[in-house]
Amino acid sequence: MLALYFRLIGARIRAQMQYKVSFWMELVGFGLVTGLEFVTVVILFARFQSIAGWSLAEVALLYGLASTAFGLAEMVSRGFDSPFERLMQQGAFDTILIRPIGSFFGILASEFQLMRMGRITQGLLVLAYALLRLHIAWTFDKLLLLPVTLLAGTAIYCGLVVMGATICFWTIKTPEVINVFTVGGAEASSYPLSIYNSLVRGIFLFMIPVAFANYPAALYLLGRTDPLGLPSWAAWAAPLVAALFCAVALGFWRVGVSKYQSVGS
Repeated sequence: MLALYFRLIGARIRAQMQYKVSFWMELVGFGLVTGLEFVTVVILFARFQSIAGWSLAEVALLYGLASTAFGLAEMVSRGFDSPFERLMQQGAFDTILIRPIGSFFGILASEFQLMRMGRITQGLLVLAYALLRLHIAWTFDKLLLLPVTLLAGTAIYCGLVVMGATICFWTIKTPEVINVFTVGGAEASSYPLSIYNSLVRGIFLFMIPVAFANYPAALYLLGRTDPLGLPSWAAWAAPLVAALFCAVALGFWRVGVSKYQSVGS
């Protein structure tokens, strides 16, 4: 199945690269546009020297982790976004159901937006800036935590996109509220979680756990303690949280597929 996925994605990438000038213009343009998000952070720090005791480099660590994970999720799970919405509106989901590869895999492998490398690249650049500026006492566990957190964050954002797509089985259109937790969640988690009230913290930790894409890991890497009591071991809970959240998203998807009514039925 994995080999089939890479073959299908390879075909998508080759198709996108047919018009190389257009592709590179879109990739660079997307990177510059999303890079403006961090520019606003820099402007904010030009006025205020710190946010809840966090310096620009420390906030850059939060931003770099969140932006990179979100960019990876956008690239991998693009099939569940606008393309799936159009599929439902056109009544073409039946063509996915008759394929012998399963509806979830069929949608997952139907799109791979390499253009999102623009966001990923700028996220990695900000992350590199943060790591170069910060004086982190590197150990093996901290080196391991970086890729683990990025993968967990990517999985969490992918789960959110799948949930948004699943709602289409009832509404035919992905509700805008999902963007509050994907795009909005990525932006909100670019700042220390401690600046938000208990309700927002609870949502981003226990309901829509986008905070696990960066905040506990940043605390661990920086040797900080959460002023509101989040334990240091929470950084290593990110993979488990991501796995549980993705399991819920997949279960919700299966419920949505079971409720689907063909345009001919």
